[in-house]
Amino acid sequence: MLYSDSEPNEVLIGLLHCAILPFALFELGQPWVALQVGAHLAGAFQLYTVLYNGTLQLRSMATKVAALVSVATVVNYTLAGLMSGSNFGWLLILVFAFWNVARVEREKLSKWTA
Repeated sequence: MLYSDSEPNEVLIGLLHCAILPFALFELGQPWVALQVGAHLAGAFQLYTVLYNGTLQLRSMATKVAALVSVATVVNYTLAGLMSGSNFGWLLILVFAFWNVARVEREKLSKWTA
């Protein structure tokens, strides 16, 4: 699984961060606007790198930014006491975000050593 294709997961996380997360954060009552804007921009950047640019350098950067957004999301939901039920899915997104970082970095390493 470490060598599997990560692009579908990168697209999924990009879509979630770009289109869903900024609105989902309204559930927190008074969402952190910087996280909403940052999530949207990070998601758009990840979609650009996967669907249009495709270089490993940019994909690597996008997966790391997506992982940071995922950590911030889980922390915000946890601090608000809302990390339960369907919101538990954001923790799953966090796991996939870190998994994408590992897979893209492994792909970069294998291309550099080949």
